[in-house]
Amino acid sequence: MNTDMSTNKVYFSALLSERCPLLNGCIVEALQNYGIKYAYLSGTKDIWCRDFMPIQLDKNHFVSYRYTPNYLQTKTNIDYQTNIEDVFTIDDKHLQKIKAHCTAMDLVVDGGNVVKCGDKIVMTDKVFVENKDKQHDEVERILRETFQCDVLFLPWDKSERYGHSDGIVHYIGDGKILLTNYDDFSINYYNKFRKVLDEHFEVITLKYKVKETHEDSWVYINYLQVGTLVLVPQLGIEEDEQALAQISEVMPNCKVIGIPALKAIKDGGALNCISWNVEL
Repeated sequence: MNTDMSTNKVYFSALLSERCPLLNGCIVEALQNYGIKYAYLSGTKDIWCRDFMPIQLDKNHFVSYRYTPNYLQTKTNIDYQTNIEDVFTIDDKHLQKIKAHCTAMDLVVDGGNVVKCGDKIVMTDKVFVENKDKQHDEVERILRETFQCDVLFLPWDKSERYGHSDGIVHYIGDGKILLTNYDDFSINYYNKFRKVLDEHFEVITLKYKVKETHEDSWVYINYLQVGTLVLVPQLGIEEDEQALAQISEVMPNCKVIGIPALKAIKDGGALNCISWNVEL
């Protein structure tokens, strides 16, 4: 299975420059400085393209899914639900190739709840809540057969309504996984996460030496990696530098750069959420 390290192009919603112009400008500058290809997706209803775009398994194998998460099924939010077919109408040769190599999975899934970790995938068990029309075992079977790998399930902390695993973990290669500082907020859930992850990975937890941990410090795990370039969201607080230092230390072969991302964070996501990186 491909990982962030093997990706070489990144897509964003065309709405990003309109809704988060500072963030968009900083990202574009970093990508251009390091020669990373990027493009924009039209036909999107919001900026969170990670959630609705297909999941890449290898260079010629992508998986699409039903993007109808429960948090969008209200009169207020339904207008933010992107139809992937609207996006695939773009005249982009790479996008058309991806569409041709896409397998549809008959499950409700959020791309933000699928973190590829070498030969495994990490999700929260919110996926079972989203697919109540199927038995638990059937959902597991479909996921494992479609992704062609083992799928690990972390318990869903229902105080976080999205239930996305990309706000909890990020794979850093060589069997190692980076875990956000969940122990600063819920030692119970942190211990449950470790129980699942420790059986399969070397787990490294982000730590911050501050008087009071910022409520949004989870965002550092939601960084964007394209190849050896790592863009880490920044909050404008003292944890920023500590996060950059820790991520740089565990990813010594990568260039780690901070990107101010307050507007996106205020809206509920960060850099992995707003991006869709692929290997072409």
